[in-house]
Amino acid sequence: MDDVKILLSALFHDLGKVLERTKEYYTKELPERFAKVEYAHPKFSAFLLETLGKEKSELSNFLKEHLTEEVIDLVLFHHSPQNDYGQIIQIADWLASSEREENQSQKEHYVNVVLSGPFKKVDENAKDIKYPLTTLENIFPSSGDVKASDESYKRLVNSLLKLFPKVDNIDQLLTLFEFYLSQVPAQTTGYEPDISIYDHSRITAGLAHALYKDYKNNLLNKNDLNKIKDLLRDRKKIDTAGEEIFNRKLFTFIVGDISGIQSFLFNVSSERAGRMLKGKSVFIDLLSRYSAKFILDSTGFTRVNTLYLGGGNFELLLSYIPEDELTRLRNHIIETLWKFVGDDLYLGIEWDYLSINDLLNFINKREEVMLKANQRKKKRYSTLENFYDLIFVPKSEDIKEGEYCTICGKKKVEDASSQDRWCKTCKSFVELTGKLRNASFLVEERVNIPSSKDPETWDEFFEKLGYRIDFVNNFSRLGQTSKKIYQLEDVHIKDGFIPDGFLLGSFKIIESNFEEIAERNIVGDYGDKKLAYLKMDADNMGEIFKKLGDKEKKREGLALTRYGILSRRMELFFGKGVLDLIKDKREKGYLYPVFVGGDDLFIIGTYNEINNLVREIREKYSEYTGSQEIFTISTGMGYFPDNFPLIRGARIVEEFLEKAKNFVYPEEEKPKKNKICVDGEVLSYREYEEALDIANELTKRILGNKEEKQKSEEGKSKGQTSRAVITKIERSIKGFNPLLEQSLNRKISPPAVWRFMYYLRDYKDIGERLVNILLKNLLGEGEKIRNPRLILVATKIARMKTRKLEGGKSK
Repeated sequence: MDDVKILLSALFHDLGKVLERTKEYYTKELPERFAKVEYAHPKFSAFLLETLGKEKSELSNFLKEHLTEEVIDLVLFHHSPQNDYGQIIQIADWLASSEREENQSQKEHYVNVVLSGPFKKVDENAKDIKYPLTTLENIFPSSGDVKASDESYKRLVNSLLKLFPKVDNIDQLLTLFEFYLSQVPAQTTGYEPDISIYDHSRITAGLAHALYKDYKNNLLNKNDLNKIKDLLRDRKKIDTAGEEIFNRKLFTFIVGDISGIQSFLFNVSSERAGRMLKGKSVFIDLLSRYSAKFILDSTGFTRVNTLYLGGGNFELLLSYIPEDELTRLRNHIIETLWKFVGDDLYLGIEWDYLSINDLLNFINKREEVMLKANQRKKKRYSTLENFYDLIFVPKSEDIKEGEYCTICGKKKVEDASSQDRWCKTCKSFVELTGKLRNASFLVEERVNIPSSKDPETWDEFFEKLGYRIDFVNNFSRLGQTSKKIYQLEDVHIKDGFIPDGFLLGSFKIIESNFEEIAERNIVGDYGDKKLAYLKMDADNMGEIFKKLGDKEKKREGLALTRYGILSRRMELFFGKGVLDLIKDKREKGYLYPVFVGGDDLFIIGTYNEINNLVREIREKYSEYTGSQEIFTISTGMGYFPDNFPLIRGARIVEEFLEKAKNFVYPEEEKPKKNKICVDGEVLSYREYEEALDIANELTKRILGNKEEKQKSEEGKSKGQTSRAVITKIERSIKGFNPLLEQSLNRKISPPAVWRFMYYLRDYKDIGERLVNILLKNLLGEGEKIRNPRLILVATKIARMKTRKLEGGKSK
C-alpha cells in the first residue's frame, strides 16, 4: 500500500452509484467473489476497476502501476473492511458524510432524483433549487421540476469512461471527477441529496490520506482504528479510552491569507496601470495557489487535501505535521516573498492541530484558526528566524539619485537613462501581462530550488518555491509528461484532453488601455470619458459558516463536508459564473476585470456596462443561491476620469463598499447589508434600479430617440429637452424629500403633490415617475423607496451620458 493507492481507493469507493443508476449493470452478472458483498454500489465500483485493469494496452502507465487488486479489494469491501487500510477508508467515509450504514430501501424513482443546492441549509426561506444532471460546464441550478433518468446517466458515464484510461495522475483524476460528478448526488434515497459524489469522494479521500499518513507514522494503530469505528457508530459508548482517541491530535488545519493586496495592486500611476495591473493581480492569485501547493508537495499531499483556495486565501487539511517542519515551510515562503516585494505583501500562514472531535465541530475550530491568522498578520515578520538581517541589515545594492524605479520607488533600474525607469520586478509584471493576453493554459514544471540569488521577477519567485510557470495558448502533452497543464478561466474537457485542474478567476487580458476603455462610453458626439470602478462582495460569509456549523452540531461529520461544498459553490459563482457573464463585453474591450474570484470582484469599465452589470450579477447571484435574504451582495461603485490615480480610486470604492455594508436605517440595530453605494450615496438595489430608469428617461429626453423622433407642426422635435432639466430635477429633491417621508408613514398631502408636479410641469413623465414612487410606498407595493437622493445618482449618470463632445473633449 502507498499514498496513491489509498487515494485511488477513496476516490473510487462510491463510483458504482453512478453505474448503478444507468440500469445497464446487474449484480447477478458480476463475478462470484462479489456475491458476499452486501451493497450493490461497491460491486459496481470494483467491477469497473477490474474490467479496466484487464485492458492493459488501453491504460496509461499511471493506471497500470496503481490500479491493483489491492485497490479493487479496498473499494469492494469499504463497507466491511478486511484490513487496516479498509478501516481507514471506512472511517474517512463516515467522517465525510456521517453515514453509519446506507439506506438500501431504494424506491423506483431513485434514478430521477437530482442534486439539491446547499444554500437552503443556511437560509430556510431560500428556493428549492436543483442541479440538472450535466457536467460542470453548467453551474446554474433551476427552481423548476428537474429530474434525471437512466439515459442521462448513461450519457454521463459513457463520456467519463472514454476518458478514464487516459488519466495519468491524481490531479487529472480529480479534474475528471469534478467535471463529470459535481452535479451527481451521492445519495438519492434515505438522505437529503445535497452532497455530490465528487464532493463526498474528495473529502473522503483527503481524510483517508491524512489518516493513512498518521497510521504510517505510528500515531494510529489497529486498536485505535477499531475504537474510532465503534465510537463513530455509537457515540454513547464513549468512555475514558474513547475520549482519548477522539481528542488525539491527528490532523493539521492550515490557513493562508494575503494582506496588503490593495496597496500592492494599485500603487501605480494611471498611465501605466493597464499594462501592470493584470500582472500584479495574477501574481497574487498564483502566490496563494503555489504557497499552498508548496506546503502540500513538501508534506507529501495533493490538492485533494485542499478545502478552499480562492480570493488570496487557502485552507488545507493534512495529517499531523510537526511544528518545526511547518515553521520551516512558512519561513521559506515569507522570506522569499520579502526578498521579492519587501513589505508590500504579506502571506499570513497559521495552523492548529485538530482531533476527530474538532472535525465534528469544524466550523468553530476554523474560526479559532482564522483568529490566530489575523493576529499573525499584525506581527508580520517578527517571528522569522532571519528577521533582523532581512529588515535592518543594509542591502548591497547601492541606489543613487535618479536610479530608483519610478513605479515602486524601491529597486534599482537597469538603465537609468530611460525616460520610464522600471526595475526588473515591475517590468516582469508588465511582461506577465503580455503573456496573459491570449493564454489558455498555465504550464507548470517542478524544478530544484535555486540556492542563491534573491528573486527579482515573478517567475524567479516561483522558482524559489520549486515551480517553473509559463502561460501559453496551445499545448501538447506529447513528450511533456513531467509538466502539469491547467485550464484557465474555463471548465471544459475537449478533444480527449484532461487538464490537471481548472484555474478559475480572471487571468486573460483583452484591453489594457484605460483611456480607450473610457472612450467606448462615447455614442455619436455624446458621452463622458470616465471609468466606473465596481467592487462587489458577498455578504455575511462569516455568519453563514457559523450558522452552518450550528445546524450541523447534532449531525456529526457533516459540517466539514458542507463547508467544503458551500465554499466551492461560492468560488464557482465568482470564478466562473461572473466570468461567463462578462465574457463578451470583456472581449470587446468594455470591461477590465482586475480580480474576480473567491467571494468578491473588482472590475473597471465603461459606466454604461458597469451600471448594467451590477443588476445582472445581483440577479444571477439570487438565481444561483435561491436566496434573497441571507445570500446577498453589497456593492461599492464610483465614476472617475480615465487618468485618475488608480490607488485613490480603488481606496474610494473600497470605502463606498464599506459604507454600503455598514449603513443602518434608524429603526435597525445592525446593518442588513445588501445595498449599493454609488459615489457616496447609499441606496437599496430597488432605489438603484429606479435611479437607472430615471437616468435613461432623462437621457432619452435630452438626446431624443432618433429612431422614433417625430416632428411637430412647427417642425420642432418632440421629446427633446435642454440639459437644464438635469439641474431642475436635482432641485426637485427639496420638494420630493418631505413627500417621500410622508409616503413612508402612509400619509400624503395632495396639495403638496400638486405643487411638486407643477414644479416639474415641463417634464411631466419624470414628475409622474416620482409621484408613482410615492403611491407605491403609500399602497405598500413591493420594497419601499426611502432615499430621495437616488435623484442625484440618476442626474449624475444622465450628465455623463448627455455630455457634448467638442474637439474630442467632453463639455
